[in-house]
Amino acid sequence: MTEPRSLRADARRNRDAIVAAARAAFDDDEQFRFDDFAARAGVGVGTLYRHFPTREALAAAVYQGEVTALCDRARDSLQSPGENLNLFLRGFVDYVVEHAGLARTLAAVVAPAVQSDGGSQLEDTVATLMTRAVADGAIRHDVAAGAVMVVLHGIGSATDRPDWASESRAAVELLIAGLANVA
Repeated sequence: MTEPRSLRADARRNRDAIVAAARAAFDDDEQFRFDDFAARAGVGVGTLYRHFPTREALAAAVYQGEVTALCDRARDSLQSPGENLNLFLRGFVDYVVEHAGLARTLAAVVAPAVQSDGGSQLEDTVATLMTRAVADGAIRHDVAAGAVMVVLHGIGSATDRPDWASESRAAVELLIAGLANVA
């Protein structure tokens, strides 16, 4: 569910406040009744339901906002193509490590189709960054974006490991080293 472009300014603020409150609650692994999100956002229950008829719709909006923010940061970078890719990969892992609670909650609540769309958006961003880095001579040409996504998914799915944060950061450094064009 993308944000309706025709919202009045006050309605957009209310919607944004609801999404921000949900994001914070999900990130902290807090469990609320759906109606409690309205109070957390400082809006009425009717406003909550008008924007998000279900918890799943709210979680989808949070998820889509997070994916869009990650992808936008990659597009807005002023670094060289190779450095931009490396910054995105490190930033992705840092984000997942710092927001593991949010990732767990969203994985449990967001519909598979929405997750698939978000994964496609992330993969498109990775593919674009890799294409630019290949053209710049910064990385090898023989690695597909899908292979990078498999590594990122593996990092995200190993959150139950005791040293997950440091191992995840080490894994992304291995990925970056493996992508480097050493020729």
